[in-house]
Amino acid sequence: MDINEFYFLAKLAAELTDSKISLITILEEKEPKSIAEYGILLDQIPSFVSLSVELLGNTKDLVVFENLELEPNFKSTHPTLKNFPIQFFIGIPLLSKGKEGILLGFLLVFDEKSKVLNENQMKLLKEISLRVLDLISQKQNELPISELILQGRNPGDSALSVYGSNEAITEIKKIERELRASEAAFRGNFDNAAIGMALLDEHGKWLRVNQRVCEIVGYTESELMQLTFQDITHPEDLLADLTYLEELVADKRKFYQMEKRYFHKNGDIVYIILAVSMVKNDEGKVLYFVSQIIDITEWKLVEQKLKITLAKNQAILDASTLVAIISTDTEGIITEFNHGAEKMLGYYAAELIGKFTPQIFHIEKEVEKRGKLLSSEYNRQFEGFEILTYNAKIGKPNTLEWIHKRKDGSTFPVLLSITAVKQNDKISGYLGMAVDISELKKAEAEIKSLLDITSEQNNRLKNFTNIVSHNLRSHSFGISGMMDILQRTYPDYFQNEMMSLLLGATENLKRTIEDLTAVIKVNLAQENYELIDIEQVVQKNLESLALQILESKLKVEVNLQDQCFVRVIPAYLDSIVLNLITNAIKYKAKDRDSFLRISGIRKNRFIEVQFEDNGQGIDLKKHGDKLFGMYKTFHENKEARGVGLFILKSQIETMGGKIEVESTVGLGTKFTVFLPYE
Repeated sequence: MDINEFYFLAKLAAELTDSKISLITILEEKEPKSIAEYGILLDQIPSFVSLSVELLGNTKDLVVFENLELEPNFKSTHPTLKNFPIQFFIGIPLLSKGKEGILLGFLLVFDEKSKVLNENQMKLLKEISLRVLDLISQKQNELPISELILQGRNPGDSALSVYGSNEAITEIKKIERELRASEAAFRGNFDNAAIGMALLDEHGKWLRVNQRVCEIVGYTESELMQLTFQDITHPEDLLADLTYLEELVADKRKFYQMEKRYFHKNGDIVYIILAVSMVKNDEGKVLYFVSQIIDITEWKLVEQKLKITLAKNQAILDASTLVAIISTDTEGIITEFNHGAEKMLGYYAAELIGKFTPQIFHIEKEVEKRGKLLSSEYNRQFEGFEILTYNAKIGKPNTLEWIHKRKDGSTFPVLLSITAVKQNDKISGYLGMAVDISELKKAEAEIKSLLDITSEQNNRLKNFTNIVSHNLRSHSFGISGMMDILQRTYPDYFQNEMMSLLLGATENLKRTIEDLTAVIKVNLAQENYELIDIEQVVQKNLESLALQILESKLKVEVNLQDQCFVRVIPAYLDSIVLNLITNAIKYKAKDRDSFLRISGIRKNRFIEVQFEDNGQGIDLKKHGDKLFGMYKTFHENKEARGVGLFILKSQIETMGGKIEVESTVGLGTKFTVFLPYE
């Protein structure tokens, strides 16, 4: 009898039913005792034996629970169920042959999943139980127990029995118990290891694997049993693996470790670290190899991505011919010098790397000036390379304009940005990126020259405009005044049609000059901006227009957010609000009650102020493109001059805002004014 055959039969019962746990128990002095177990550790055996007693009761019959949760009479609080929520259980009695049928023990199977066994599974389980019963019966039918140490078969398959004293039998049983405990511990460590564990024969065939191996390669245990490790090893790694294995067998090494690749069942590449040792018998023959397998696929993929990133970064460094990229160690010694730096400064990388600091490119007086500024700011002395890198070292922005000196001694302006390079939060060096801004400086000088010219021209234009405006206004008022005197002195003259037309033309000229003066003031305004509360401006204008609002029977509603501030020119805001309120009064509907709703909300970077009325409305399809034009009117209002909306729009845009309009003839108009609040 093989000492492992009970364990083999227990494992077979579990695998046959696709279950996790199985036990073989025998009765000693009417108490059940485990003689073989599968799927549990040594210290878990008593709890499962105890649970089986509760499930079996006093029966000698076959007991099957396909789903314990659905059993109405089963309400166990057994502690084993807290850690192992058993759903399926089968207990097959081991009865002695004969009429009496004495109960010798049970073949027990447990699982966390409910299931129904088919007829073939039940038949095979009963055959397993009969084999277990035969093995138990052999023990009981042996020669006097006090003299029998071991009965089994020798290599020639003939019966073999060994006899001895009671003391020897006791010692053998003690050794057997220790062996079983050691085997159980090994099985527990093997099956529950966090890494892959496997036993293979001398030809590479898988003998036993734990669940982690199955997870790594994607095969089930039974599928792997039909394969060798050679079948799933990447061809490029196979020769090295077999070479190490040959050296292990030849005792040239005690173990070996290597990185290799397996093929996953789905075809993917799996990267592993493999450690292999060997177990031989007393005759030096290989019994099996013990393999430990660690999945490093994720690490390798990260490593590959890192290599690609580094290669790309190097390619960027090499390709950046318009940007000088220079890295140094913490002492300032140059460690990287890209093609852009070579092209810009006239040095080859080999001339500088490991030999010089970037101070070789700088103008000494400029560095000293920068050092004095740092000293005054931080109240300490700075010198050398630290002047260039101190702000980067303390985490402050460090982008400045410098003058760089080429190898040939010529100089040029650069914009230099220096960054601290850190590893594990510790500075390991500095990275400088410089751009030649010579062309930018030239363009800047040209722009400054143009701005100076433009500013001078604007000043001349402003003076000219003021002179023209003043002179035209003076002459216009002079003509208007003389016409007024003439009308009062010789009223009869104005009965003449020509004189009447002349008077009208004079008044139109006066108004036109006043309108042009207002527009010029908007375009040439240089007033200061202030933070103004819109609600206060609205209320002030409503109070000044109170009589007109009352006479027009216009109902005004104000719904502005508290503290609705905008940054504007005060006079312009006052003019805008006044213009939009008076428009609502002038162009109100005559056939219904009129209203004006003034509301405001903050949205993005603007305050949106809406002036919505139910007045006459404007035909936007007809007049939309001319709405804010000069001298454009859209209603039969004799007082309308077509200047208000033009000036209003100019004032709003001068302050960085905009105006939008929605209108329907006969329904009303909504003006939305967008004004910045910052």
